[in-house]
Amino acid sequence: MSEAQTKRVIGPLGAISIVAGSMLGIGVFLSPPLVAKALPAALPYFGVWVLAGLSALAGAVACGELGAMMPQAGGDYVFQRRAFGPSAAFASGWVLFGAIFTGSVAALAVPVCQYQLPVLLGPLARLIAGPEAQVDLSAAALGPLTWTQLIAMGLVWGFTALNLLGARLAAWAQTLMTLTPVALLSLGALYALLGGAPLGAAAPPPPPESPMGWSSWVAAWGPVYFAYAGWNAVIYVAGEVERPSRNIPLGLIGGTLLITALYLLLNGAFVEVLGFGGIASSFEVGTATAAALGGDVAKVGITALIASALLASLNTTILGGARVAMAMAEGGALSGFFARTNPRGVPARALIFQAAWACVLIVSGTFEQLLSLVSLAMMICGSLTVASLFVLRVIRPREERPYRATGYPLLPAFYLLSSGAVVVLSLWEAVRAPEWSGWFPMFGLGLMVVVFLAHLAWSHIPRARAQG
Repeated sequence: MSEAQTKRVIGPLGAISIVAGSMLGIGVFLSPPLVAKALPAALPYFGVWVLAGLSALAGAVACGELGAMMPQAGGDYVFQRRAFGPSAAFASGWVLFGAIFTGSVAALAVPVCQYQLPVLLGPLARLIAGPEAQVDLSAAALGPLTWTQLIAMGLVWGFTALNLLGARLAAWAQTLMTLTPVALLSLGALYALLGGAPLGAAAPPPPPESPMGWSSWVAAWGPVYFAYAGWNAVIYVAGEVERPSRNIPLGLIGGTLLITALYLLLNGAFVEVLGFGGIASSFEVGTATAAALGGDVAKVGITALIASALLASLNTTILGGARVAMAMAEGGALSGFFARTNPRGVPARALIFQAAWACVLIVSGTFEQLLSLVSLAMMICGSLTVASLFVLRVIRPREERPYRATGYPLLPAFYLLSSGAVVVLSLWEAVRAPEWSGWFPMFGLGLMVVVFLAHLAWSHIPRARAQG
């Protein structure tokens, strides 16, 4: 899409909402029990959340400079192509569009229908069919397809249709779906912290303190690190952001700080209501906290907020994934078919293909395996993007940089160190896995390397022929 065709319609609030909505998901409710089981006390527990927030902020400032410098759709693909060449960008782009974004679309749509929707429909079912009625969406609905799969596919196509209507409307919806749960979750957390939660004595005792070694930090760091994923979301739609030199860094940094503050506030409420031991003994702390505060009514309310947060993440994932495909098509890494835009300036063909592929993953039930396969490659991809900042500072020192990364080089280097630690730990876990499925991430990383080498070799063939 040429600059003349680009419609810059996403303002500062939309940019912040895209980042915050992409970050805020089920992770903040599922990760705390895993962290509390790994660490002996509340102080290191909060320390891990602070450090992971700092890591996300470090990545955000790096991408803020890159996005303001190259305000084009495609994010990682665009930056890595400039810094490392087309072969590295090709490998990252294929992993991003073919697996990470489409797999994430399926992985967000299915849980909403599997876990949140039955809880939300429960009161209506009990009102109609009696107090014992339960909503089961796992039952067959159309041939081998279950209600969960059908509704999940409906959500995918519904949000795809919303995005086809233009980035402005998608950004407005994103703002509404993000700021509503952020505001209400903040109010709920403040209520719990300021005396609305009478629970402390009823909470289970904390787990016995034990010496905290590296294994404790390893077990705690991974879940929290992934709870912060999504801090870079706005770089994929950078070509449609108004005043990109200002609003891209603002969206990245503002959204990351907003969600970091919310995560710390929520964790304070979890500790206040459930106690540290209560967190460790829970499966999902949002529902457990709501049940402690107000029973079924609060449970339905918190479930609605979780569903809203997941739908916001679904919208921004659909928004970003198609732009990666468009950037790849414009760079020659994909068919020009994916570069075509509709009259509203959005990559319609890429959006429709993405939705269709996500639905295949939903029907086949393979999206979890796919995301497991590329989990290591995903982390490598993010690290390469931040590393692009250092490379471009060296090879293009005089290029205009409307925003220069705050805390450079220390803060971006901290991101590389923290993400590198996650990569090493994940490799170690994969090597130690007792079942062959534990090696999935190794296979995905190997596939990314093979794609890179194959593209590198293929790109040298015309040059070799010309020299011959």
